[in-house]
Amino acid sequence: MSRTSTAARKSLAARSGSSTTRAAAGRGGLWSKVLDPRFLPVGSTVLTLVLMLVIGQVRYSGSRSFVSMKLFSNLFIDNSFILVLAVGMTAVILTGGIDLSVGAVVAVVGLVIARLVPLGVPLPLILLLAVLIGTLGGVLIGVLVRFFDFQPFIASLAVMFLMRGVANLISPQSLAIDSEGFSALASWAVKFGDGRESWKITLPMLVAFAVVLVGFHLLHYTRFGRTVYGIGSGDDGHAASLMGLAVGRTKILVYAFSGTCAGIAGILFAMYTKSGYNLTGVGMELDAIAPVAIGGTLLTGGRGYVWGSVVGVMVYGLLQVLIAREGLDSWWTKVFIGVFLLVFVLLQRSLSRRSS
Repeated sequence: MSRTSTAARKSLAARSGSSTTRAAAGRGGLWSKVLDPRFLPVGSTVLTLVLMLVIGQVRYSGSRSFVSMKLFSNLFIDNSFILVLAVGMTAVILTGGIDLSVGAVVAVVGLVIARLVPLGVPLPLILLLAVLIGTLGGVLIGVLVRFFDFQPFIASLAVMFLMRGVANLISPQSLAIDSEGFSALASWAVKFGDGRESWKITLPMLVAFAVVLVGFHLLHYTRFGRTVYGIGSGDDGHAASLMGLAVGRTKILVYAFSGTCAGIAGILFAMYTKSGYNLTGVGMELDAIAPVAIGGTLLTGGRGYVWGSVVGVMVYGLLQVLIAREGLDSWWTKVFIGVFLLVFVLLQRSLSRRSS
């Protein structure tokens, strides 16, 4: 093996965090893992979540505990679509890219469902078409990035405007989704407990968790995932190319994956609202990016974890709960998310300089 190929392999392994992590664990045990700079952003996110839960427990526990299974259940019920978007966005950001089209895809999917249900189209076919809309949007972004050398920001912005235009063509007004089958899927739940302490697992939650597991497996245990980390290594995937990994194809697939997640999220959001609207999802792409960054994924690519994004979504949802409990206006959520994002980006920058 040549020196260049060996260096490429070492660079990619360092970015993906596999062999280095195992070696560190072997030398220093658990503390070496905990203090590894690559894990500190995720650890900081977990610590932030714990502190928020402690604050909520102290301030709002009266006749019943603030921290409960009902709280976590409601967090995932209200943010299942954000969680799915965050998984797809994690993969894109790991390559050093961005996908601004996801909110517009969510709007198109909701309107397509609302339009096709009254026409008697079979519900499974409608749901499959909804997912494919997102996939095709992602593929289009990937093609623009791969073959036409578009910057991901510009490519995804173009597709965002395209999807918004399609949404307006379908309907400029809100459309209710009147379908017994769709309503049955949206309301399906397994309930636990009785009275005020009862909580439930819903179908959107199960779908979101399934997407998380799929994303985790793809990014951390497959050749596709190794290539994703290699592309985000800072050399536009040169090291990954030297190892024989399919960099060009992966650039398309990663946006197709994000688009597919957006299509699924559109279905979950339609289940949540029982309607479709052309202005749905305005700014939702930022709601997906923020938890990913808060969860420790480096915005320049090459470093991050799906489970960090899951914790980031929990922080995002819990912040909304705490603001509502304080009686503050909902726009305060944006203020605090902005502060959180700034702090975590500064932390990432500090750790990047220290590890370089």
